[in-house]
Amino acid sequence: MTNSIICKLISNDFKINKVAILMWLVAAVIGILIAFFIPGLLAANIGFSLILSSVLGLGIHMMMHTVIFDKVKGTQIFIMSLPVTFRQHTTAKLLVNLVAFYIMWALLAFACLYIPFSQSLFPMGNLPMMAMVLFSILPAYSLMLSVCISSQSVGYTVIATISSVIGTSAYLWAVVYTEPIGNFVWGNEAVWNNTVYGIVIAQILLGIIIPLLTVLMKFKKKDFI
Repeated sequence: MTNSIICKLISNDFKINKVAILMWLVAAVIGILIAFFIPGLLAANIGFSLILSSVLGLGIHMMMHTVIFDKVKGTQIFIMSLPVTFRQHTTAKLLVNLVAFYIMWALLAFACLYIPFSQSLFPMGNLPMMAMVLFSILPAYSLMLSVCISSQSVGYTVIATISSVIGTSAYLWAVVYTEPIGNFVWGNEAVWNNTVYGIVIAQILLGIIIPLLTVLMKFKKKDFI
């Protein structure tokens, strides 16, 4: 019964946002097609920028429409009158955002790991760094989503988003200049050493732990107030 209610809540959010999801998805696919079929670094940059913008756009759109607007429009008051518990509602909001975002992130990962290297736009030494860049998106997004669900505040969500973007960029630049990574970035061979594995694993774990901590924290509450 619990799983059924959560699934219905998730399905309802997907139905409400299906047009926007489809538009962001189409934009991402167009970006992939531009990067893949039009030769040259300029087209690749345009394509990847479009894909990344679509991923971030969908993530922010879903957070705002499934969490923030629920509170602004008073939807939570209506939900409180239904046989839906606070935990079910929180779980559904977390899952619908994660599922939508990870689908788009998978498209981005495919494009970034296949297109540049299959067309020799980047040397193979860039491959581990590209993987670290892609996986760095997961904890950054998890933090944004966590703040959004926890605070249900536009202001705090915007601050978390800006902080995540700036912090991730600074962190990645610092990583590039570390000896076990920087020495091989422009080489012709992808070097997967312990530093690369450690960073990737840490990013994946953070991407999982942050949402779990959010759920545990929110589950301590009994209602929406």
